[in-house]
Amino acid sequence: MRIKSYWLLIFLGITLASFFYYQQNQDHLTYDLAPSFDGNDYRNGYDYFVGYRNDYQVPPPFHQRILVPWLASVVSGEIIQAFHWLNLVFSIAAVIILFLLWRRLGFELKWFWAGFIWLIFHWTGMIRLNAFDPITVDLPTFAFQALFLWLVLERRFIHLLWLAPLATLQKESFMALPIILLVYGAWHNKKTQEGYYKLPLIGLAVLLAIMAQIAASHYFPPAESGKNAIITIAYHAREALTHPFELVRWLAAMSMAFGPALWLAIHHYGKTNRYDNTRNLLVIYTALYLSFGLLAGGDMTRIIFLGFPFVASWIMLELQETGTKRLLLIGLLSLPLTFIWKHIPDPAWQWEVWESWYPEFMGWETVLIVLGFSLFGAFVIKKLY
Repeated sequence: MRIKSYWLLIFLGITLASFFYYQQNQDHLTYDLAPSFDGNDYRNGYDYFVGYRNDYQVPPPFHQRILVPWLASVVSGEIIQAFHWLNLVFSIAAVIILFLLWRRLGFELKWFWAGFIWLIFHWTGMIRLNAFDPITVDLPTFAFQALFLWLVLERRFIHLLWLAPLATLQKESFMALPIILLVYGAWHNKKTQEGYYKLPLIGLAVLLAIMAQIAASHYFPPAESGKNAIITIAYHAREALTHPFELVRWLAAMSMAFGPALWLAIHHYGKTNRYDNTRNLLVIYTALYLSFGLLAGGDMTRIIFLGFPFVASWIMLELQETGTKRLLLIGLLSLPLTFIWKHIPDPAWQWEVWESWYPEFMGWETVLIVLGFSLFGAFVIKKLY
């Protein structure tokens, strides 16, 4: 059943209402008293673009993420307000593109409700986390990834030629998407002999993304030497091997980000074995972002949730035959993970309280509780339905 377009207006209304509610009721991070947060580096970039400083003093890898600080610099008002307005624009864009993507995937209306409620009201989701930490470049990720996936499914590969370099200037990790698509597309075309993927266009998109990153690093060099992406991944891989409990924290971060539904989807995927192009894409990119959570940085939960367009869409695809009662039970057992009744604490004043929200930082006992709660919830749902 094709979801009527008026539902998009309803979801946009919920997005706008929640955005302005949390903008008014969620205190933002005190950046001056929390120097380790990325927003301070993005603020330096913003200050350069707006003309407050003559030197570009931004450390790696933040120095090459120029798109969002530059866009914020052309928005009138002080920095927090400028980023708020920019985040609002990309929040609206993300909802519109996700609506088109999920309609393209053929999901029932109940899954639209489940997906948007989780995206909007989860504490590390699109609205709440960015009301707390507005000076960020992360929010366009939701829109760009959803658009990438929609373009691929619609076979509009020509549009990757502008999306790939543009999104790379937002965040360099986007380069992995067309690179993986090029490899998978070559394999799929050879396996099926149907020529689904236009490899020359995808290859050119990869080249343009690489050139965009090189140009950004050349014209906006880092203020200091630092680790490149390969060294960062190798470092976190070593940490996981030498400190095995990091793997437990990673599993707990996955649970915090997507709840029992993720484990139910993994279980369903393991039981079924079929070749499906759309499913393959969603699985590959879900695995990529789950891997990023372990290897791409210390803040696992945030990084994993940034893969929402892929991970949530894959979960919906795997569980699409789920009945309404079972879906409501999934939502009920996932509700505690949203912290919907709380506001995110300011680490400048409540560092330990703030850490207690994140499986990557909280005490080991709480890590086990988060992971155990999610796995037990999935077990209960599986047994009851």
